[in-house]
Amino acid sequence: MKLSILTTITNPDERQDKWIQALSCYCDLADEVVVVNGGIPISVGFLFQHPKIKVVDLAWPYEWNWLELPKHLNAGREKCTGDWILKLDIDQFVHEDDFEAIRKKLSECPAVCQSATFQKMSLTYGGRYFQKGGQPIAFKNEEGIVIGKDLDKETDLCFAIKQESVIQRRGSDYALPVGLGLSEYKTGISYWNYDYFFKTKEFTKKEFWRFSKAYHAYFDNWRFGEGEEASFKVFMDLQKSRFENAPYLYGLNDHSKYIREEVKRLSKEQFGLYGWGLI
Repeated sequence: MKLSILTTITNPDERQDKWIQALSCYCDLADEVVVVNGGIPISVGFLFQHPKIKVVDLAWPYEWNWLELPKHLNAGREKCTGDWILKLDIDQFVHEDDFEAIRKKLSECPAVCQSATFQKMSLTYGGRYFQKGGQPIAFKNEEGIVIGKDLDKETDLCFAIKQESVIQRRGSDYALPVGLGLSEYKTGISYWNYDYFFKTKEFTKKEFWRFSKAYHAYFDNWRFGEGEEASFKVFMDLQKSRFENAPYLYGLNDHSKYIREEVKRLSKEQFGLYGWGLI
């Protein structure tokens, strides 16, 4: 079985992403890693030194719309040649102890299933995390399977579907694939989401307001706050609630070896230590 990992980056140093550590993890796990680069073209360094990595350059606008998600993911999906595609964000890691199990589970997936779920573990701060549940982030590389909108339910446009048609949203030049969700196979394997874990308060304040504007542009809803200060308050209230309801504690070895040193060096300027004073 050949395994592809699909991910995206956009000016990762500026965004404070631990992208080199993530790509190191992905390259050790997969047979190929397809990276959709939405920022400044990276012509030197890790991206071009590793033989497993393929780069697709596709600009990501600063004021983005939700349709950018499937647009970029599908651009990368077209370059994947594996039997299975595992979609991971650049702030997500898989523990090396699970590498063998991932290949085994995907190889054993019943023919009737076209996707596989992994348990999303989301880190908060102060040594806690919570389980978000099974996410269908792996899917078979078969004709007609793309990233798009599931007609049966609301999705954030970053999961695989069996395409039936496309819809053209007014004001957009991107034809969004639409169709039905894929039958799912539960692997029971975890992956770890670091999200804002390594980011500073100053960056997060601007980034979450950018996110809120993008959400409003697509959904016509200020769910995440209208204005930089309002959106940041929503963010902090959300994180406090998540922390208070996060039942699990983690130790250093629960982190993948690829990111362990960065966790050891967490500073008070980074969210993951104590939430910028939330505790």
